[in-house]
This record gives sequence, structure tokens and C-alpha cells, in this order.
Amino acid sequence: MTLAIVFLTLLAIPLLAIVAFVQVLYLESMRLRTRDLPSLKFFKDTLEDKLGMKTEQGAGSFSLIKHTLLVLAALGYFAWFADGAAWQWSTFWQAGLAAWLTMMAVTYALPQLLYRRTKAEWLLPLVPLLRGLSWLARPFEGLLAFFQSLIDLADDAAVAQEAPTPAENIDALISAGTEEGLIAEEDRELIQSVVEFGDKVVREVMTPRPNIVAISADASLEQLRQLVITEQYSRIPAYEQNIDQVAGFVHVRDMFELEEEEREHRTVRELLRPIMFVPETKPVNDLMRQMQQENTHMVIVVDEYGNTAGLATMEDLLEVIIGEIRDEHEPDSDIAEDGMGGFIVSGNFDLDRVGDLFESFHREEDIESTTVGGLLTEWLGRVPAAGEFVERDGIRFEVLASDELRVGQVRIRKSQTVAHE
Repeated sequence: MTLAIVFLTLLAIPLLAIVAFVQVLYLESMRLRTRDLPSLKFFKDTLEDKLGMKTEQGAGSFSLIKHTLLVLAALGYFAWFADGAAWQWSTFWQAGLAAWLTMMAVTYALPQLLYRRTKAEWLLPLVPLLRGLSWLARPFEGLLAFFQSLIDLADDAAVAQEAPTPAENIDALISAGTEEGLIAEEDRELIQSVVEFGDKVVREVMTPRPNIVAISADASLEQLRQLVITEQYSRIPAYEQNIDQVAGFVHVRDMFELEEEEREHRTVRELLRPIMFVPETKPVNDLMRQMQQENTHMVIVVDEYGNTAGLATMEDLLEVIIGEIRDEHEPDSDIAEDGMGGFIVSGNFDLDRVGDLFESFHREEDIESTTVGGLLTEWLGRVPAAGEFVERDGIRFEVLASDELRVGQVRIRKSQTVAHE
């Protein structure tokens, strides 16, 4: 009897390794960005079709087989170490240790080694065995599906009362994929950015009016050259009397294509190109599509009164998805650690990035501001002075610099104590 148990246990171990390896192949093939490995390529090109199961079905089936074999191996260890004698505590810990080592070595380390170091072609002769195991697992899969349907029926009423939005469904899928290892962290952040991209309007991503670098249409090209050297921009809006009367934009390439003698007698107006105007409430995904169709890289954003509210570029829109894009002339970072666990940011620091720094920060739905400075002004109903602070959601916002019109610099850190009475 003991020899039979030993034989069956030893037989289950290599079978367990093979099944775990096949499950790894199924799971890896479900990733958004798969690794370029020979084993995975062979699986996709040849082995998956021969096994005759779709990706999700195969991953679930071989997961069930793997766990079943693992349980059988554990029971075999218990019977082996007991050897027909009375059960003792030593039997439990010895068998438990053997089962744990088997799980770590045979279902994790060895399958990963096979996945990275082999071409998986050696699995071809084992296809009939693997298909047979999957066939034996079907009754158990049906049983699991039955219990799952009972759970779904019990949840139907709650789901009907609180149906998730499409965005919440996508968030749930992203979270589940990340937890299961199907979506890498960088993929998760990118997908999340794409989802949030559709909810934003131009006002949230534009360069605000006070920060626009512009020049008078009547300025000389020498003045334009000096501005380009200082600001390092390739496209600069030009206005008539003030920034509310934007006449177009000038591309510095047009200026440098002129001979130096010719530049001395010409003005910015002569090099103007037309510029597009969009409302600040325009969705950013619509704006990106329109800018692609019009083949333009810059637009002027206007408010409901037709005044200039800001400026948006294709770079601004892309940064919403892939993160901040820095040019060579820009500083390394617009955020600095204060040495006390907090951060010093400008008043124009995006509120969405505050949420990335502090998980406890939640932007209320009725808040219209998109920057830290705007948020503090909206909370207080006025522009706060340097030295003032606000504590919300366990976070302290301390104004370091400001003037009568706007907040210049803010220190953000976790609250040390409960707000003073």
C-alpha cells in the first residue's frame, strides 16, 4: 500500500509541473504586452490550437487541474509519512512542509524556468494526455459554473439597484487584470489615463491665460527672436491690442528661413499663420481628433464671453495620456520634496497629480478648479496669503508664496495632528 502511495505521489509531481507550465502559457498569452519568448510563440502558433481550448477556458481548466493535483500530492504526502501508523503532529508538519516545497518548486519555480528556457516543443507528444486531463476536469468545471450561477442570482437584485457605470466596469477590469498579473503596472496606468482622457474638457489641460507666452503682431522679428531665445518655444501666438485679440501664431521656422537683412525690415504680422479657436468646455478627445484632421498643433481656448482663457497644444493632450513630456530646456521637475515627507509645488500643479501623491486626497465633484492654487482659492473664497494653510482629507496645504491675483507656491504634506481649534 505504501509503495503504491509513493508511486502515485511521485507520478503526480512531474504531471503537476507540466500542467502548471501549460497554465503559465495560457496566462502569459492573455497579457496586453507579451514577452517575446520561443515557448510563448510556439504555444500561440501551434500548441493552443492542438489543445482545442480558448485562452480563458484553457487557463481556467488547467488551473483547476493544477490545484486538484496539488491536493492529491498533499494527501499522498500525509499517507506516505504516516506509513500506516497512528497520526502524530510530526506527520502533519512533515507532510505540510513537503507539500509547501512542492507547491513553490513544482508549480511556480519550475514552470517559470520552463517558460523562459525552453521552446515548449517537447509538449507536443503530451497533447493527448493534456486533453484527457482537461476532459476529466469538465464535470468539476460544470459544478463550479453552477455554484457561480447561484451566486450571480443572489447578486442580481443588488446589481439592479446599483448598476455600475461603463467607467466603473473598465476600472474593475483593470483592477482585476492587475491583481491577476495579466496587466503590468505601466499598462494599468496607461489604460487608466486613456479612460480618464474621455472625461476631461479642454479647460482642464490648457495652459491658463496668465502663463501664455505671446507677442504683439506689430513687433519686429528681432523682438520675436529674443522671445524665442528666452522662452524656447517654436510656435508663439500673436495678438492685436491685447491677448483677447489673438490674430494668429508665428512659427519660428518661418523667421529663420529669412535672410538676416530681410528680417530687419519685417514684422511678426507678415509671418502670421491662422490659428483655431475652441471653447473651454470642448471634450479633449474631440479636440485631439479635430487637431489631427486640421493638422494643427496649437489652439486658443476661449471662455463663454469670447475672451482668451488659455492655450492648448497637441503636447498638452498627449500628456494627459502618457504623462508629462519635458523638453530639453525645461527644468527636471516641477515638484520638489521638502525633506519632511511633503512636496513643494507651484500653484499651477494639476489636482490629478495630487491624487497620485496622496491616496487620501479626493477631489469633490462640485470642485471646478483644476490646479492646487485654484483649489485653495475656491475653498477659501479668496486668494490665500503666504503662510495660510488648509487641511482636508488628512492633507495639509500650506501657501508659501502668493500675490493678490494667484497662488505661486504650495507645500503639500500629510497632516501631523488634528486641525487646531
